[in-house]
Amino acid sequence: MAGSEQVGETPTPGVELPWVGIVDDDASLRAALARALRVNGIRVETFGSAEEYLQRRSGGEPVCIVLDIHLGGLSGLDLRDRLEAEGIAPPIIFITAHDDMLTGALGSSACGYLRKPFDVQALVSLLRPHCTHVSTEPS
Repeated sequence: MAGSEQVGETPTPGVELPWVGIVDDDASLRAALARALRVNGIRVETFGSAEEYLQRRSGGEPVCIVLDIHLGGLSGLDLRDRLEAEGIAPPIIFITAHDDMLTGALGSSACGYLRKPFDVQALVSLLRPHCTHVSTEPS
């Protein structure tokens, strides 16, 4: 995927809307999560790799990142470490299909984790504290 894919509300010029980053190398999962979060009123930008996330051109930092641990190139843990070293690590919800990686993933920036496959409403529940504009009613 070349560049990030923005999904959700159209920003008003000069007004930065809160957004959630999704970083996963599975294009179908990124698209499904983006659709589900958009339905729940969450603005989303998706990235196919940690490197793509680091090269983004969007304004500001996300309110939260939904981050796969296993990525090609830099891993999700590598991305977390790099963002923490730069002092710009937003809260992170780690996602993985490998239970053995969950313990090592949790750190100061982790605000949750989900094992694939997971219920989208569980993800929305973890995101709500970071996305104050999100409805409290499930869709």
